[in-house]
Amino acid sequence: MNIYGVIILAALIGRFVVDLISELLNARSLTMELPEEARNLYDAQRYRRSQQYTATRSKFHLFESAFGLAVLLLFWFGGGFNRFDFIVRSWEFSPVLTGVLYIGILVMATDLLAIPFSLYSTFVIEERFGFNRTTPATFLTDRLKTLFLLTILGAPLLAAILWFFQYAGSWAWLYCWIVASLFVLVVQFVAPAWIMPLFNKFIPLQNGELKDAISDYARTVNFSFKDIFVVDGSRRSTKPNAFFSILLLPKTRFLKSWRYWLMRSDTIR
Repeated sequence: MNIYGVIILAALIGRFVVDLISELLNARSLTMELPEEARNLYDAQRYRRSQQYTATRSKFHLFESAFGLAVLLLFWFGGGFNRFDFIVRSWEFSPVLTGVLYIGILVMATDLLAIPFSLYSTFVIEERFGFNRTTPATFLTDRLKTLFLLTILGAPLLAAILWFFQYAGSWAWLYCWIVASLFVLVVQFVAPAWIMPLFNKFIPLQNGELKDAISDYARTVNFSFKDIFVVDGSRRSTKPNAFFSILLLPKTRFLKSWRYWLMRSDTIR
């Protein structure tokens, strides 16, 4: 193992140890009894339930992290990365396509390993504590949509990065940083309009007291917005409350001032 392998191994184990310590400290601070000073403010049974939920999630997170780390180390020290590299190279594609296939297949394999944990988390833990509203059909379609987005968005970005490292020489890191930064900015702009609607329904908020209150407050803080939408954010879980997304558009071509458009607002009742 060279120095880079040692650094990566130390980082992986170090991250797991930090997560372990933080989860243990968090579990240590949990108490099933509602503090005396809060007994007139919060229901004791609901508080105990929330503490049990936190403890259950912490244990599950630790088990999932330990399993993931164990599989990674077994694959690593068992020579899995090298063997898989030989297999992909034997297909005799271009260096960039070979790299995309190598990384893409590993990412898909990792996602497949995570599916049982996602199923247990959603349909066992969340169901036990009354949070789950996800149906098997929704779970499956969410996975397929995520895979689709990962393919059409992630694969070109990965191909561009690998191309720069293959052909751009010593300045490859700079070009990769520029491309990745531009990619993040573009996704931030298109996500509210094109990506989020793939997973949720957005319906314009009807005229009424709530919309008037939001509009009045926006005017007091000089916050211009285009529209307000209600989203079915609680279709998968009862935990989400509200969110909003902002799209920044230049008011002038010289970018001297900005106009803010409120693109999405979730008001789950």
